[in-house]
Amino acid sequence: MKPRILVIEDDVQISGLITTVLDAEGFETLTARSGAEGLDLAAATQPSLIVLDVNLPDGNGLHYCHQLRQRFSTASIPVIILTAAADRSAKLAGFELGADDYITKPFDIEEFVFRVRTQLRHVEQGLQSELTGLPGNRQIERAIQSLVTKAQTEWAILYVDIDHFKSYNDVYGFLAGNEVITGAARLLGDVLREVGGSSELDFLGHIGGDDFVVITEAAAAETLARAICRRWDEVALRFYPAEAQHVGYIVANSRQGVEQRFPFVSLSVGVVTNVHRPIQSVETVGNLAAEVKRKAKAQPGSSYCIDRRGVTQSPAVVGAE
Repeated sequence: MKPRILVIEDDVQISGLITTVLDAEGFETLTARSGAEGLDLAAATQPSLIVLDVNLPDGNGLHYCHQLRQRFSTASIPVIILTAAADRSAKLAGFELGADDYITKPFDIEEFVFRVRTQLRHVEQGLQSELTGLPGNRQIERAIQSLVTKAQTEWAILYVDIDHFKSYNDVYGFLAGNEVITGAARLLGDVLREVGGSSELDFLGHIGGDDFVVITEAAAAETLARAICRRWDEVALRFYPAEAQHVGYIVANSRQGVEQRFPFVSLSVGVVTNVHRPIQSVETVGNLAAEVKRKAKAQPGSSYCIDRRGVTQSPAVVGAE
């Protein structure tokens, strides 16, 4: 599939030049004439990269760059700022507001294409999961870092882990294991689109291996977690041959090398929100998520656990499906 590039530029001549060049280089291009149109188009089409002019008819492009970073549907999309300003302070302002690169007008076409390809290569090399195509660790951390600054927004982060995945991998091999991971990614994406609470907040990332992160608004978190667990348990049997389905388990070696029975793969979902306490760092999110996910794992089958503790409360068992 061709990389899709969104050009947010009100100057028809410059926009036409950029799209002509990018089309000739094998990219798919979309155009927006204003910042507001660009925000909507970016959220709807999920481009691989955005070229954003600073001078737009409805405001400063740097403001819209910041808005792109604040919205989780667009927070991880690389942004190249395009401006006539060559001074150092303008460039620094762009980087501080989330720009990934900066090009001044008039620009050299070959250099422009090189910078576009460089940003796309960065995405391919480290920002996305090679297996699922979902945002990877760096994008997830960037999204959560942006999230914890939203004190006025009630948000939720769901950490999703595939249980008994190692035993499944040991018995059926890595290719079958990859099918489980990609199946989980598809299911999470489908459920998030159907049940998620906010197009601006909703986000799905693949930490790696059998771990995922889902972000949504707090009001939708429990409905989402419950739907994820229910839908997974409905499809999990499909990953097993008939003989395993018949007996209801598989036999594999434990981490200690002892042969034992293992249940079918299930999901554990740990949910962290800022509804009951302020959360101001990525580290705090990770620590809380580890606690609630452990509680979910203690339940049989696919289960979720939501952290509903206040600041002074001790850990408490919460809703499990």
